[in-house]
Amino acid sequence: AELPAEINDKDLYYAYHTMAEIDAKDPRRNYAVCFSRELRCPVWVAAALHPSFTGEVKRNDSYQPDPQLPVNIQPQLGRSYGGEYSRGHMLGSAERTSSTETNRQVFYFSNIAPQYSDTFNTGGGAWNNLEDHIDGLVCRDTLYTVIGCYFDTYTDKYGNTAKPKKISFGGRSDVSCPTMFYYALLRTKSGSSGKSVKDCSASELQCAAFVICHEQDKGHEPEAKDLITIEELEKITGFTYFNNVPNAPKSVLNTSDWL
Repeated sequence: AELPAEINDKDLYYAYHTMAEIDAKDPRRNYAVCFSRELRCPVWVAAALHPSFTGEVKRNDSYQPDPQLPVNIQPQLGRSYGGEYSRGHMLGSAERTSSTETNRQVFYFSNIAPQYSDTFNTGGGAWNNLEDHIDGLVCRDTLYTVIGCYFDTYTDKYGNTAKPKKISFGGRSDVSCPTMFYYALLRTKSGSSGKSVKDCSASELQCAAFVICHEQDKGHEPEAKDLITIEELEKITGFTYFNNVPNAPKSVLNTSDWL
């Protein structure tokens, strides 16, 4: 349900990580990723969030290349580096703590993008605060997410503007720095219907996107001005979200559903 439509583009590589890679008896998906060879960065990561994916396992920091993608297009993020950027997870470590192996997969380089250390990624950073907020939206029916990067010039509703640039990151100097990060979200309104989102009517579903400019101030907490419709996000990025959920209300936004 969380997968965007694939785009046939020679620049884009796709990887699909499942729990079966860890335990053949577990059919669940861990996450899928769309990775750009030109940008040296993930474009989106799609993942289902559910209480069954969280447990007591500690963060393992085992940064390594994604085995499903060519090694030479991925920054070597296990090496030390300087500068103002952190290794920012798309799907966070805290969202995959049910087992050591589940957590290990989110440290694949394909799930990491450069994020400002002081204002965006670390405690109190705008992205870190949004991640904490998203965790509070997880429900029994599953919260379907697409966590993405945008790379063109982006100006948010607060007047912050981020412009494209290349940075030295992970042993390379050809990594594109995202100008905006987003969460596209879909779930049932009740959160405990027991129904697949594919079987729900539009009135039973809610979806929206949080968009955060990379130049947002530290301490920023999610608010209504950060929310747009999925339809609006599609116009910005060119991707089609929740392609497998025909009744997803992509043109509807009720900010009170998400705040």
